[in-house]
Amino acid sequence: MNFLTPTSLFLFGIAIPIIALYILKLRRRREPVSTLMFWEQLFKERQTTSLFQKLKHLLSLLLQLLFLALLVFAVARPQFAFITKSARQLILIIDHSASMNAVLNFDPDNPSSESRLDSAKQQALEMVKGLRFMDEMSVISCNTRPVIHTPFTNHQKTLREAIASIKPTDVKTDLKSAVDLAFEVAQTKPNPEIVILSDFQSVSEETLEKFQKSIQQNAAEEEEIQDQKEKIKLHLIRVGEDSDNVGITQFRVRKSIVNAFDYETLLTVVNASNKEKKCSVELYFNESLFDVRPYTLAPGEKKSEIFSNFTFEGGELKAVLDVTDALPTDNVAYATLPKRELISVLLVTNENPFLQKVLSVDEKLNLSIMTPAEYEAGAKDAQVVVFDRFNPTTIGDGNYMFIYPPKATDPPNDEDQTNPVATWNIGEALETPIITDWERTHPILRHVHLENVLIGEAYEVTPPSTAQILARSFESPVLFVDVTPKRKIVFAAINILESDLPLRIAFPVIIANTIQWFQQSEGIQEYHLHTGEVLRYKVDSQTNSDTQTNQEEVTPSENSQKILKVNGPGEKSWDVTVENDEILFDQTLHAGFYELTFSDKPAADNEDETTINSENESTNDNEEVNDQKQVWAVNLASEIESNIGIAEGIEDLLAEADVLGSGSFFRYPPWIYLVFLAVILSVVEWFLYQRRKID
Repeated sequence: MNFLTPTSLFLFGIAIPIIALYILKLRRRREPVSTLMFWEQLFKERQTTSLFQKLKHLLSLLLQLLFLALLVFAVARPQFAFITKSARQLILIIDHSASMNAVLNFDPDNPSSESRLDSAKQQALEMVKGLRFMDEMSVISCNTRPVIHTPFTNHQKTLREAIASIKPTDVKTDLKSAVDLAFEVAQTKPNPEIVILSDFQSVSEETLEKFQKSIQQNAAEEEEIQDQKEKIKLHLIRVGEDSDNVGITQFRVRKSIVNAFDYETLLTVVNASNKEKKCSVELYFNESLFDVRPYTLAPGEKKSEIFSNFTFEGGELKAVLDVTDALPTDNVAYATLPKRELISVLLVTNENPFLQKVLSVDEKLNLSIMTPAEYEAGAKDAQVVVFDRFNPTTIGDGNYMFIYPPKATDPPNDEDQTNPVATWNIGEALETPIITDWERTHPILRHVHLENVLIGEAYEVTPPSTAQILARSFESPVLFVDVTPKRKIVFAAINILESDLPLRIAFPVIIANTIQWFQQSEGIQEYHLHTGEVLRYKVDSQTNSDTQTNQEEVTPSENSQKILKVNGPGEKSWDVTVENDEILFDQTLHAGFYELTFSDKPAADNEDETTINSENESTNDNEEVNDQKQVWAVNLASEIESNIGIAEGIEDLLAEADVLGSGSFFRYPPWIYLVFLAVILSVVEWFLYQRRKID
């Protein structure tokens, strides 16, 4: 036994004055009386009880000294080795994934609002209440990644606040990372115990094997275990019961395979129960109902459907499953339809009906046509410029396609001009060349066949050293690309007006592939995330300097930063700072739409979130703010998570919910018991004192 405050033992010195007061005899006063007859009788009676009186005084003294000893020991706070060795270090893991939002005991006729997570937190509070004074607990929450809410402590208020801070999320279940963390921490403790509160809806094989191994070793008490890792006690406590559930497991946007300028939305619904379910799916576009589809699903059946023919302007799409079940999270799914921007294309030609036709029929293109003279008089900006049998004097940065340009009579000098035409050498004319080989895997020639193409006019050409040859004849390349950091060039050494290529299906495919290659957009950019994924967004660095144009000297503020405002579900908002022209946002914990809004303002130091948000409101009222927005759709969309039953192999490993109920006598520190005994002794001593006084 040792003491936390051994200096308190000096208080035993108080026993000296207590003993002195009991030993001290009072000096009797002399009083004259008329007779001693009555006093002699009293003296005889006191002689017969003097021994008992002395014992009463001695017992009272002993009780006083024992009372003092108990109080001194209580102040010194004794610690016993056998109690210290039995102290437990509990690691409490609370699962707050999407499946824990399921109703605890679902009853369609009597719906309840208590979720599995609510029940888990209540059980955790009961465990905190049952902790002994020497036990410690650490609280960890997990969905796909663990979060330590409090380190090891026995302060019950701190533990209760940590449990209360665990909020529901719509993120998938993955106990592995939290279990691995708990086992790593437990190996550093003498008596570790891991307690997991979960519905165990999804458990990986690796984690299940770790559970089985730990529980089997704990059950074999007769075997001596040397490895500290194998001494870890594991308690798996299941929350909730099996319930029927129907959910949306997929809701994604893709390009239409029929119309290149249309989108398709793939919807998948699964019946994760053992009963037939009848339900309907309501589809909303920008909060307006536009379609309802009925479904009849057999047990375990999954159905998929495709929706198309949406507006060109883009918008927000929402699917709502009209059903009442245990898990409402997967009854709603979200998708965003990007606005389909037209690609500006400039065709510079005297006349080429084939090119004009193939470019004008493409709905993705905004076509403008100029003659070479008009282009030289004043070039027009466009995302893609097609030069037909024309060679301009200079070109800037951008995307250019040259079709059979004439040989330059006065080649540009790279030393004198900043933006010359890319250099290539045009040689002699070729007579009816035959295309012998082409790069079938290159995006421009994908799905293109060039066998037996008849070519009337072509010429030899020597591409620059940086070019990639896509098609060649026996004599010379006929198609190549040249890519530099700020310029892309496609060069065709064929006069298409003197060829049967425009009459082949390959011609529009090549033109469409070329424009698509220029834009590097083989598909659509999906603004779709799963709950818990990090939102990454590349921000145009030029937006920061828009207000600094036309100024000779600029002195940027040291704390001037670009702020991206994120508005999420439930009217929550965050301000995220752009670093290296990119933002990383990891608060996608709930399904719904996340809207990103740009605004430029100085970021003050030491500002809390409330101050930043209030300043944003005043900025919107008093300053001109860039109204550029982008919307992301965040969904749970997990067939595994919609199955809210228990994982296979877990049921035999479960522990009772009251496994941590403390029946130990030493639930409180020893000094509390010493004070309690001291109070009892004080009552006994008071009783003896009163009897002595009466006697």
